[in-house]
Amino acid sequence: MDKEDLLGKELSNLYAIYKQVNHFFDGSDISFLNERRQQIVMNYVKLSCKNEEAVAEVLRKAHINPGNTIDSVVNEITDNLHKITLQKKENKKLEGLGYMMSFNRLVSYHEANVKNIEFILNELGQLKTSR
Repeated sequence: MDKEDLLGKELSNLYAIYKQVNHFFDGSDISFLNERRQQIVMNYVKLSCKNEEAVAEVLRKAHINPGNTIDSVVNEITDNLHKITLQKKENKKLEGLGYMMSFNRLVSYHEANVKNIEFILNELGQLKTSR
């Protein structure tokens, strides 16, 4: 395996994250969250939807087929988010705090993947920094 292979794996993983996030949140009930938290979640989902196709295009141009790549960490977090949404009484009492904590884990994991891609691109000399 070389750096290009690692980049391909990270890009496939990023695609899987977008795909899983978009699938999970499509029709997901977040009405128990306050308006501000609902907006945070909706903004993240909009960004994810927007970027899924862009990453798919990058993969196509690089002749990488992500296939049915599934990210197990995203799977675990979204399973947890789903379980939390089923706990109506606790959500009301905690004002969706547990949900937002898991949501923050998802966003942080997603961000770590993007940072890994930037790191690999930098190693390959393909990242132009404006610093």
